[in-house]
Amino acid sequence: MKNRKLQVWLPLIFSLVMISGMFFGFKLHQQTGSTKGFFKKDKRSSLQEALDLIRSRYVDSVGIDSLQDDAMQGIMNQLDPHSIYIPASDLSEANEDIIGNFEGIGVEFNIFQDTVHILYVVPKGPGDKAGLLTGDMILKVADSSIVSKTLPSASIKKMIRGEAGSKVKLTIFCLVSFAFIYMKRIGMHHFATVVAF
Repeated sequence: MKNRKLQVWLPLIFSLVMISGMFFGFKLHQQTGSTKGFFKKDKRSSLQEALDLIRSRYVDSVGIDSLQDDAMQGIMNQLDPHSIYIPASDLSEANEDIIGNFEGIGVEFNIFQDTVHILYVVPKGPGDKAGLLTGDMILKVADSSIVSKTLPSASIKKMIRGEAGSKVKLTIFCLVSFAFIYMKRIGMHHFATVVAF
């Protein structure tokens, strides 16, 4: 009789334990927010594992973000010359250039050797109204020389651009003469981008 009760209750208890285990497992899986399958193993890249090891076990303090940016730059260098990585710190400036919404004098320029050359003057912009022409060279912004092989284009951009309504003095070399041009910056929308090589 005792053996017969065990034969009836044991499968029932086993079924209840199994159902409750499945229920709690499912709820736990939902709480973790994982979108992968229940039994699927999370595969991590060797780059991510290396960064995690450096973060947790490296002796000195290291800027993980700068390491990630350098690693991404190294990966991009192995691809075609048109693939670039834009770090998060530079993203807003890059978007500004791509979208074309910025405040400035309405010119597109490029740096050849050590000199800023105007490639395009936005019609009816401040540069056009001041008489800037394609081919003119910008030598100074205010009283600061921008003729340099070491001055980054981002610094030159920052000097030329400025708050809408602010004035800027440029020293321009055009063909055979120098000119000092004063102009007021305005908001530029959907125009050309500033690039440097």
